[in-house]
Amino acid sequence: MNQPRILGLSTSTPPRELPRSEWLTIARRLSPARVDARVLERLADRSGIDARACACLASPFGESFYPADDGSGGPTTAARMELWWAGVRDMGGRASRAALEQSGCDAASITHVVTASCTGFRAPGLEMHLIEALGLPASTRRTNIGFQGCHAAVNALAVARAIVLSEPSARVLVCCAEVSTAHFHYSDRLDQLIANTLFADGCAACVIGMSTDATQPAILATHSRLFPATAGEMGWLVGDHGFEMMLGARVPELLEREVGTWVGRSLEVQGLVRDHIGGWAIHPGGPRVIDAVLASLNLPAASGHHSREVLRRHGNMSSATLLFIIRDLLEAGIPRPWAGMAFGPGLAGELLLLG
Repeated sequence: MNQPRILGLSTSTPPRELPRSEWLTIARRLSPARVDARVLERLADRSGIDARACACLASPFGESFYPADDGSGGPTTAARMELWWAGVRDMGGRASRAALEQSGCDAASITHVVTASCTGFRAPGLEMHLIEALGLPASTRRTNIGFQGCHAAVNALAVARAIVLSEPSARVLVCCAEVSTAHFHYSDRLDQLIANTLFADGCAACVIGMSTDATQPAILATHSRLFPATAGEMGWLVGDHGFEMMLGARVPELLEREVGTWVGRSLEVQGLVRDHIGGWAIHPGGPRVIDAVLASLNLPAASGHHSREVLRRHGNMSSATLLFIIRDLLEAGIPRPWAGMAFGPGLAGELLLLG
């Protein structure tokens, strides 16, 4: 059947990887003296993360980008935006070129670019950079999904799917690029210490177009859910020293309460039930988020394997992360359909069904 499909998918990370031991050195440098080093060690141990890639360690920034805490709050938001811009251009270019090559589409065939990032702003932005760097047509239509958080990949794919359904000859390049480590905080607030521990840098790009090739995942549907009375549980605000994440301790509890019913009803709309799903891509907001979703859906621990592996190897790369998991499901040959889900400020959930 001719359907909107993922024709090619590729990922990239910054060249410098940060193992947990090195992260703890940076964490101690960032944290005020009143933060007990044992707290940082416990957070790292419980994170489920062995390594993360970090754009600030690449040239021309380096170790000096985050000096020891002196009470000033660290780099300004303007300086952090320069770090974001360097990181997304590098990662976005590499992932997008590879996705184009894998799809078999040449640059001239791309009609639309959809970008997603919640870790930085600039105009002209990443979508314009990709058009010039990849040699895409000057007529390429541009859409940016900005500041939506970890679930933005689903929003970007929903836009791409809608474009292809309305224009069957369209070829859409989707690029989700995040430099979360531009927003390390000098703080003793537990939620910001957790954010420092979990978030990482990464990029995923894919090409979406009509195809009858059943080996390519079809984008069957997307579903959204705004969970009631949860606006204060997660926030992402622009501050003077980077963007400030607010993470409520109740998020896993809320997800465990709400996700099962929402996903069940969404699957029903598509004529599916939970047992039809061959692979689950659960955005790893952290180990407790994966546990909460599995419990809410009454799924075995093995259903979270690919999510935990991406978290372990890469950390939480915000919007790019879900596509890393989908890449792993594809490479592992997991039978479809697949269900992917991610959660962000709102508290909102986005569900992606691939067949």
